[in-house]
Amino acid sequence: MIYFFDGAMGTMLQSGGLKPGACPEEMNVIAPDVVKDIHLQYLAAGSTIIETNTFGASRLKLDHYGFEDRVQKFNAAAVRIAKDAIAASGKTARVAGSMGPTGRFIEPLGDLGFEEAYDSFHEQATALADAGADMLIIETCIDIQEMRAALLAAKDATNLPVVCQLSYSEDGRTVTGTDPQSAAVILDGLGADIIGVNCSLGPQELIPVVRTLAANCRAPISVQPNAGMPFLSGGKTCFPMGPEEFGTYGPKLLAAGATYLGGCCGTTPAHIRELVRNVTGLPEPKRDTGRRMLKLASRSRTVTIDRDLPPRLIGERINPTGRKKLAAEIKEGSLLSVKTWASAASTRRPRWSAPCAKSPRSPTRRSSSTRATQKRSKRVCAPTRAARSSTPSRLRTTE
Repeated sequence: MIYFFDGAMGTMLQSGGLKPGACPEEMNVIAPDVVKDIHLQYLAAGSTIIETNTFGASRLKLDHYGFEDRVQKFNAAAVRIAKDAIAASGKTARVAGSMGPTGRFIEPLGDLGFEEAYDSFHEQATALADAGADMLIIETCIDIQEMRAALLAAKDATNLPVVCQLSYSEDGRTVTGTDPQSAAVILDGLGADIIGVNCSLGPQELIPVVRTLAANCRAPISVQPNAGMPFLSGGKTCFPMGPEEFGTYGPKLLAAGATYLGGCCGTTPAHIRELVRNVTGLPEPKRDTGRRMLKLASRSRTVTIDRDLPPRLIGERINPTGRKKLAAEIKEGSLLSVKTWASAASTRRPRWSAPCAKSPRSPTRRSSSTRATQKRSKRVCAPTRAARSSTPSRLRTTE
């Protein structure tokens, strides 16, 4: 089956009266008819999955507006509006509960603890599931560690299918250095139901990303490109690609391996209509995953181990043989030296970039590749979750 997401929500909310600096998710309770009308437009355009207006409806994001106590209220209202829109349209569609990033980096790249991020995502996922969402979509993440926290929280809180979509820069990596292959291995290993990409780039730039994702996991692939590469004009972020041109990339993205298609920043119901028109009737892509191999992935690199490949030396730099200090630390349960060596490998300072217009937010951080080892959670009451947050992911998959 081929499924169609909707497009941008934030820019349409602005057209519907959202004031600069206001909380987009508050529109669910003060202007529900505006949000419902946006859903109806996307349903009329052919969307079979519509996302709730909850991109920033987590406690950590709502705190910016003083609404941190309204997580349940905003998320429940959003799901109700989406379901009402589907019923009013007379069409068959599913509701995807949208969960965006926290806007902060998790330690050691930032000051946000893994457990704090997990708890925030868990609360929002629970609210969306309790309100009746059919699936969850974690989108526009630029840090694989934050995506881990969100995915683990969503899986622990609900039994719903979870879509995981990272955003990549022009160099083919996320801001914090994760390449599509490593993302596919990590997220597939953690149990993501659908793995994909959204925002940052246009459809042409995302074709190779989709192709790499499809070649390195067995989960369905999703893609929601921007309407072309964004540029600044008069202090505003603009998107050059019109609906007709956007729609022509649908078959190419499908051929690359995506079966869940939609739009992100700069896209409108007209863009989705053309996407649907160009893809409807085409066969599903055939993914030749070949022979399964063992793959180990860190934040920024994947290593393939197989009987037909040369031997791999992993962890030799932290071999305690002949290193009294390191051996003593390991016996004491300390990994200070190991973390110090790993985090010093390559850390670059991030730079600022334009915001994602999927929902009107402050700028997100963009940079060239950054690699850093993640700290293990210090809360002893949740060792399993902490271990999964800090250790490399492992998956038997395809080359």
